Amino acid sequence: MAVVSLNRFRTEPGRLADHLSASAEAVEHLHRLGLQAFNLQAVAGGDVGSITTVVNYANNADYAAGLQRIQGDGKWQEFWARAAAGASAVQVESSLFNDVDPTFQPNPDRPLGVVLATQWRPVSGRGMDFMGNVMTSFGHIARLGGAARALQSVIGAHPMTVLVSIGFANMDAYGAYADATAGDEQWQAFWAGVLADPTADLIRSGLYVNISG
Repeated sequence: MAVVSLNRFRTEPGRLADHLSASAEAVEHLHRLGLQAFNLQAVAGGDVGSITTVVNYANNADYAAGLQRIQGDGKWQEFWARAAAGASAVQVESSLFNDVDPTFQPNPDRPLGVVLATQWRPVSGRGMDFMGNVMTSFGHIARLGGAARALQSVIGAHPMTVLVSIGFANMDAYGAYADATAGDEQWQAFWAGVLADPTADLIRSGLYVNISG
């Protein structure tokens, strides 16, 4: 079961350049430690003004081992102390997710230039119905050009919620997908059915750009 850690930092006023530099250095250290990490900058939605460092792990044991490598690394500790003293950003979220599909492992070559994400809290007693809608949506999303992934938050800002992320190679691919969904009769019929019988409440939505190169 793949695991994802998500650490989000809100940029302090006037400190974006410093925050971008610190975020890039953080990912360099994480790569040095053998971790699959990247930074996402929100360009639309409630997380605008923040940068999120995301790390993919093969499973919970891999997460635990990776965390121990980070905590025991002198260069990381020096960087972290320096970044904290620089105060270019404030941490506002630390969350841990498991993939809903226990067999899923992310392909390192999957499109991640742009990510469209929504996070949902299932209505009490409707969790299975909600997940049925999510799984049905994946066929439409793939048909229209997106690469979807569903993760459950187990620790963090919104525990026991489900994050649906859709990856794209770049902003042009996202734009083509958004236009396609707006005009696709099958998608519109599916979405109308979802809205007619809500099974979850939307608690987060955003569009994020991979700034890790």
